[in-house]
Amino acid sequence: MKTNNILYFVLIIGSFILSQGCKKDDYRIGGDVHDPNIRMTTYDYLKSNKYGLFDTLIMLVDKAGIKEKINQQGVTFFAPTDFAIKNYVTSRTLAIQKIDPFKKWTVDSIIKYELPRFADSLDVYFVKESLPNVNLTMEGKIYKNQKNREVVVSYEETRDPNLGYNPNSSIIPRVVYYTYLYQTLSPGFDITKIAYPVGVRTLVQTSNAQTTTGTLHVLNNSHTLFYYR
Repeated sequence: MKTNNILYFVLIIGSFILSQGCKKDDYRIGGDVHDPNIRMTTYDYLKSNKYGLFDTLIMLVDKAGIKEKINQQGVTFFAPTDFAIKNYVTSRTLAIQKIDPFKKWTVDSIIKYELPRFADSLDVYFVKESLPNVNLTMEGKIYKNQKNREVVVSYEETRDPNLGYNPNSSIIPRVVYYTYLYQTLSPGFDITKIAYPVGVRTLVQTSNAQTTTGTLHVLNNSHTLFYYR
C-alpha cells in the first residue's frame, strides 16, 4: 500500500475515534493533560498515541533520521499532527495542479524529494527552552524558535464554548496559542489581533505534557505543516 494511502486511512480512523472519545482522553481541543508528567521521551509518547495522530510524523522523522531532534533535552516541541501533513499535501497538490492538473503531491513525494527540507523545517516547531503552562502569560511573550525566528506563545482565557467555556461556571478556561511571526511586532502588541501577513496564530489542542526530555504541546488539526500557503 502506498504511504499516502496509509496516511488517509489512519486519518479517517483516527478522526472517527477522536470524535467518539475526545471527552475522556487527554487529546481534546483546548485541553491540557490530566497528569502532565509523562514517563517516556517525547518521541516515544508521540509514537504510542492510541489514536495514531502522529504515525506519519514519526515515519517521516524516522526516514529523515532525526529522532534525536524530537528528544532534545530542555526544549518545547509544538507538535503538528498527521492532519497538518495531510493539509500540506493537499495544499501542495492544489498548487501544482494549477500547472499540471494531473499531478499530485503525496507523502511519498515528501519522502522522495523533501526529506532534507522536512528535517530542517521541523525546527520551526521547537522553542529553545521549556515552556509549561505555568510559565506562560495571557498577553504572550516573544521567543526564538530553532530557526532563529520569533514566535509568540500565550496562555489565553477563552469564552468559546467549543473550548470548554461554560457561562454557568466561575472558572474561565485558558488555552495555549503558538503564533508564528513573519514580521517584527511593535511593543505593546495585542496577541489576539495578530493575523497574516504579520503572523499566524495556531491553537494548541493539547498542552503541558512534560516528558522525560522536554515540554510538549500539540497543535490543532487545522494547522498546515510548515505554515505552507
